[in-house]
Amino acid sequence: MENEKKCLMDLTVFEAAEFEKMAGVLDKKLQAISKLDTAAVRNVVVQELEVLKKIQTIEKDRASVLKALSLSGADLDPPVNHPNGKVLEKKLGKEDSEKFIDLHSNLKKSFMKVQSLNGICRALLKHSLSFIRHNIHILTDGGNRRLVDRKA
Repeated sequence: MENEKKCLMDLTVFEAAEFEKMAGVLDKKLQAISKLDTAAVRNVVVQELEVLKKIQTIEKDRASVLKALSLSGADLDPPVNHPNGKVLEKKLGKEDSEKFIDLHSNLKKSFMKVQSLNGICRALLKHSLSFIRHNIHILTDGGNRRLVDRKA
């Protein structure tokens, strides 16, 4: 039981660190998109996938540890004044549950940061695509003129 508690704490720290790495990668992606540098975007996406694989592995390990501790994801972050709010304290003990809550809070902050950066990147990409479509529409005179001659 003590081993599982320590493992849960360690995995939470590792996952938060990976989300911080992901935030750095997404920041690079944001810069590359802003500069319209497709080669840089491609490289950043490769980095993004590598970090994502690590996060997925940590999540699988964390799910296994939670199962061993007879906990669920809902037990880790119950709503305020929820009857199950004390489940974590019962399973981990008061001191360890307080420590875990702090670690989990850091993980949530890192996740929210990644979620925000990802939303910004998505909006920029959507805007870029709209700009490209608009330019094609202008170049083809609303579809009345061909952009590329098939004879070429």
